[in-house]
Amino acid sequence: MIAITNSLPVKEGAADEVVERFAGSRGNVQGFPGFVSMEVLKSEEEVLVVTRWEDRESFDAWVASEDFKKAHSRGGAGEFLSGRPKMGAYEVAVERVAE
Repeated sequence: MIAITNSLPVKEGAADEVVERFAGSRGNVQGFPGFVSMEVLKSEEEVLVVTRWEDRESFDAWVASEDFKKAHSRGGAGEFLSGRPKMGAYEVAVERVAE
């Protein structure tokens, strides 16, 4: 399993608007093959999106898909950012879940 992080530095007071855009997204990531989960975390200066995928190939297929283009076609998000987003990709090495 892999985790993809997308760190979005946000302007002062914009975190809730960015989170709202993810909550009402038009994409279908949750139905995409290989998708496991998504979390959107926020602080005053950053929104961190963490998606988990069965493997890198599944994530790459998502990025190349029409669903991805649809999910990212909503204009104007840049007005809420204070800098460039930064993406990271990690292999999930240890995972613990509730018993």
